[in-house]
This record gives sequence, structure tokens and C-alpha cells, in this order.
Amino acid sequence: MDTKLVVAVILIVVLAASTGYFAYAYSSTNSKLSAQQATLSQVQSTLSSVQPQVALALAMSHWNNIAIENVSAIMEEYAPNATLHWVGGPLTGTYTGTSQISSTWTKFTNLYEAVFWYAITPPTVTKNGNGFTVVAPLQFVVTPTSDPIHTYILNVTETLDYQPVNGEYMLVNEIWAVKPLDLSVALPGYPTSQALQTQMVLAQAYAHWNAIGIENATLITSEYTQNALLMWEGGPLSGNYTGLQAINQTWTRFSNLYVYVVWYAIMPPTVTLSGNTAKVVGYLQFVVFPFATSSNPHPHSYVLNVTDTLWYQYVPASASWMLYQEIWAVHPIPISDVAPGYTPSYYNTTAM
Repeated sequence: MDTKLVVAVILIVVLAASTGYFAYAYSSTNSKLSAQQATLSQVQSTLSSVQPQVALALAMSHWNNIAIENVSAIMEEYAPNATLHWVGGPLTGTYTGTSQISSTWTKFTNLYEAVFWYAITPPTVTKNGNGFTVVAPLQFVVTPTSDPIHTYILNVTETLDYQPVNGEYMLVNEIWAVKPLDLSVALPGYPTSQALQTQMVLAQAYAHWNAIGIENATLITSEYTQNALLMWEGGPLSGNYTGLQAINQTWTRFSNLYVYVVWYAIMPPTVTLSGNTAKVVGYLQFVVFPFATSSNPHPHSYVLNVTDTLWYQYVPASASWMLYQEIWAVHPIPISDVAPGYTPSYYNTTAM
């Protein structure tokens, strides 16, 4: 065979084999590239669906940290140059930078001793540039530090703008629009905080008068604050008594005058609330049965006409209303004055 022909045949075979190999290699590489592109697309799709959830989780954490009243935790989400727009209430203003924002949240946490929250409707998350904006209507149930008896609601519309900063989403802009509401507004049929506290104070006043009827000086005295003032107007006990010891001694002297005491309020007492203080005015009649004495061996019952004015202070430590001042204005009258036809009785006008 011609040598040239043999060489030509060999070259043709080699070229054919090479072409087949490169075709196979190209096809294989192209297939791998397509698979990688598909995987990348899937990852991108997954990230696109997950990223809004990241923003939502950050927002939820933000609101819960507010409820916890942990300023350090609240501040972890803010970018260094973030801005907080506070709309409504005593903290209204625009605060830029973590120092100002931290100071504002510290003021907020100092206002309330207890905070609870929930989102009225599910928050919405929308794409905003490279980040996301979360918007939600919220309600925070708060107990003021200065007035813990008047729990109320903060109706808040929150707008949070999260943007990527140093590889993570951070809060760069926040609008906190707040409006306080009474519990009765959010809970139809629920009594107002004012009504609840009025009833609590009234219950304390009734308990005070009933303890007087029981003639238990220790029980009566337990209702007063440490430095309370009792002003007694009328009768042998007239005077001003300051402090628990003096007040206890006075009510003990009163109890030692009578073997039996019953009472009622002539008309419904009035209650006036003012922040964490309250005033109660009661028009009362106590029917008393004196102990027999050498000067009055056969005593008769009579009526003590009393105008009792009570001033209460709410004490957070015990979560109760305590008496800090009382004016007990008393005037004795015969039973026949209040019960026509009843046989008039005689009484010692100095014993009351």
C-alpha cells in the first residue's frame, strides 16, 4: 500500500476520533453547566422566597424586644446611621443615629413597668430596593410606671425599612405612629380603667367603715399608710393624729366606748380619681350601743351622724389603695331623729 495513503488514512481516523471526543467533552461540560445554572436558579428562587421571611422575623423580634423592654436587644437591629420617626405622645420627634434612638427607647421603657403586644393583622413585607419594608398595625398593652393602676393600649402603626448592611439586613428607617386607647375601646363591653379603679377605691372605703363597725382597731389601722393623718372633728376624741400608732390608739379608744356598732351609708358615697390618688366622701350613720359606766349605768343606743372624707394613695408595692388622710366629722343624735316614732333615748354628748 502506498505509504502516503496509509498516513492519510491514519490522520483521518485520528481527526475523527478527536472530533468525537471534543464533541462529547463539550456536550458533557454543557450539560454540567446547565445543571449548575438550574441549581443556581433554584438557590436564587429559594433565597427570594426566604429573604422576606428574614425581614419579618427581624420585625417580630424588634416588637418583642420592645415588650421585653430590653434596650440593648432593641438596638441590635439598627444600622449605625438609622432614623427613628416617633409620631404621637410625649416622645414625638425624629431621632438619628444609635445614640439618640437608644436614648428614646430608654425613655419609653422607663414609662412602663409592663408591656404586652400583638399584631392586629399579619404584617406585610414588600421589596424595597435591595431590602424590604415591613408594615404592621400593632397593639401594646402597657402599665405605666407612674400610674400602674391605669393599664391602657398603645395603638401603633409600625413601618420598618430593612436594608443590607455589612452582609446582613439592618433597620435603617422606622416610623412608630402611636395613639393611646382605653381598654374599653379595644374591648367592647369591658369597663374603663377609670371605672375599675373607682370600684376598687369604693370597696376600700366600704371595708374601712365596716372595720369600724367590727371595732377591730388593728384591722382599721392596717388600711393607713405609715405617716397617715386622721383628723377627728367632734366629741372627746377631737384632734389630729399622725402615724399608725396614734391612729391605732384613737380607734382603740373609740372601740372601747361601744359594745356594739352597726352602720349604713345614707346615700351612695362619691369617688373622685386623680391619677394615683382618690377622694371618697361618705355620709354615714352609725348606731352605737355604749358600754355601761358608773356615770351611765343604763346607757341607751344613739346615732353618730358622720361625714367621712377619705383620701387614698395607690401603692404599687402592694398593688392596693391606702389611706393617707381622713377627716372624721361626727355629731351624735337620738335615734328618734332618724326613726320617727322611736322612743327618744338619752345619751352622753361627750361620749362619741
